[in-house]
Amino acid sequence: MKRTWIEAGERMRVRAEIISFSDPFCSWCWASEPALLALQERYRGQIQIRYVMGGLVRDMAGFFDSSNAIRTTAQVAPHWRLVAERTGQPIDERLMEEIGDPHFSTWPSAEAVKAAGLQGEEVGARYLRRLRRGALAEKQHIERPEVRMALAREVSGLSVKQLQRDLIRGAGRAAFEHDLAFCKKLGVTGLPTHLFQGADPSAQKILVGGCRDLPIYERVLGEVASELIPRPPRSVDELLASYGPLTTRELAEIRGEAPGALASVLAADPFLERHPVRGGELWALPVPHASA
Repeated sequence: MKRTWIEAGERMRVRAEIISFSDPFCSWCWASEPALLALQERYRGQIQIRYVMGGLVRDMAGFFDSSNAIRTTAQVAPHWRLVAERTGQPIDERLMEEIGDPHFSTWPSAEAVKAAGLQGEEVGARYLRRLRRGALAEKQHIERPEVRMALAREVSGLSVKQLQRDLIRGAGRAAFEHDLAFCKKLGVTGLPTHLFQGADPSAQKILVGGCRDLPIYERVLGEVASELIPRPPRSVDELLASYGPLTTRELAEIRGEAPGALASVLAADPFLERHPVRGGELWALPVPHASA
């Protein structure tokens, strides 16, 4: 009989790791966030997610995605719209129409993520999340250094001065190049890709390419770590306090509810902030105002 969190009555320990090969500008990576967040919440304390930067576009002038016929940033826009329509994760494709730089690159943003990660894995993950939400959902130009630094100031635990120092001295680039070498070693060529592995180094490892549905990820996770104990999702307030602003799609996946019905319930809550974005909304807790 499968144990539950309440029945187990034991202290949780990390039993599995998911290595997510990603990029701040990757639309399918953003579309994978609801499932990854659901796993992270359901098995909190028992799994950890580590992000490896895959370097989506080094230089748009030499880039060609044959499967989607993409050579320019403008041609990325309809692909982003397609991903949003298929997955329900809100994406503002107009960002790619606005960029227009023939030498657009996602590498500087990836380097910034790795530089932030030098201050701690969780700090780096939070910064990646903030950059990705900024670009994909909020149409923020994270390809610009000043925008990346502005968003860095919103990330808890991240020293912007240290981030800038690590970028200037090349530590972020070195960490990013290490990630690229790791991708090459494993043969990872598409994003997202997820490597599931047990905590024991000798345990089974399973590589899953593409953006998959939650049941597939959960089944694979169970194959590498059979002793995971599911925990019930926390309240919406607790989720937002823990993960920061979340889309309706993400909250629905975490809580196992229909997005439309959940959105109506959330909209009726006077203590939540709704931030409309193209194709959906972000939900957040009100920011407390400093007293005079």
